[in-house]
Formats: sequence, structure tokens, C-alpha cells
Amino acid sequence: MVKVDRRENPIFQAYSEKNVIDSLKVDFKKKCYLCEEVTRHFEVDHFYPQKYYYHLINDYLNLFYCCQKCNKIKPKKINTDSDNEILNCCDIDIEKYIKLKLNLRECIVEIEQVETTLELDKKIKNTIEFLHRIYNGKNSKSNSCEDLRDDIIENIDSFRKKINRYSSTKLKRAIIEEIKEDLNIGSAYSSFKRWIIRDNPTLTKQFKKYI
Repeated sequence: MVKVDRRENPIFQAYSEKNVIDSLKVDFKKKCYLCEEVTRHFEVDHFYPQKYYYHLINDYLNLFYCCQKCNKIKPKKINTDSDNEILNCCDIDIEKYIKLKLNLRECIVEIEQVETTLELDKKIKNTIEFLHRIYNGKNSKSNSCEDLRDDIIENIDSFRKKINRYSSTKLKRAIIEEIKEDLNIGSAYSSFKRWIIRDNPTLTKQFKKYI
């Protein structure tokens, strides 16, 4: 999950209207706010569920760009009260608190809390539990996580090859542009790529300014 800065401010009567959908595509860069897949197959997700927060049904700040897979496996209890609330990526830079790392040996996504704060700890733990459900299939009957991990593996492999090309060639300018694009928050699974940079002092020195 990455920080999303909303810039659109559509005027609408119902959240299903085309201008709402178009605005969400722009704000979220066609990227699922949960799994970070860039997809055209999405649904408008209510961060605070319609059933419990009827007054927020058509509040643009409560509408999120979500892939169909994540929306399907999202537990109905999420964000129904303070005990099961998750971090809001439009309000908080989640990468400051949660680290995502692909473990190829065990073919899982490792999810780690990297910073503690009394105010957010409960939300952080809930978010981590939810992300385990999305990426690793924990407490879920869906097998969508397998295809998702395959896609992440392919993306990360491509990114690492670019890093290796950068290290081995003198013609770095073109490769830098490719790496910058991968590190941009609009890139698929960018938080994985950005943590690869953060975890390596040499790479951090070279690419920190692009994160």
C-alpha cells in the first residue's frame, strides 16, 4: 500500500457515475489501493462500508479504486468499528509503518511493522493481517493470492534486472529513467521495489531521491 494524494474533486449524485470512476482512475493511477496491481478490472470500494456508514455512500473521500479480487476477499467487518479499522492510504504514508518483501524461497510475501506508534498500532496490526489475507491467502478460501504473487515475482524480477544493468553499464541515463518509473507510486507493486532500495545502503545512496 502506498500513499495516495487525491487531487480530483468530482461533482456527482451517485458514486457509480462516470466522472467518479474517471476521477478515481486519475487519483489512484489505475492501481488497486490494497494489492497495488495496476488493473482496468476494478470496483469502487467504500473504505467505510455502506451498511454501517450510509451517510458516506457518496462521499468521494470514502471511495477507493479496488481490484475485483481484493474487493471480493475483503472481510465485511473491516472498518466497521475502531477494533477492526485499517490504515487509510489517503491519509497516512503507510510505507513508514509497514514493509513488504517478496520471499522467493518460501513463495510468500513478508509483511513487517517497521515503526511503532501508540495512536496507530491497532490499525497497523489490522492492516498487516488484512495484507496477509490478500498476498498469502491467510484466513481466506480464495486462491487469487497465487496469481497475484506470480505477477509480483515477474515485476520484481524485471526490476532487479534493471538494477543489475545499472550497476554493470556505463550508459546509465536510460536505465535510471526506467528505475525512476518503477519507483513511482503509480507503478505496480511499487512499495516492494522501494523497500528493495531502502534495504540496500548502496542502492539507497543512489536512488533514495526517487522514492
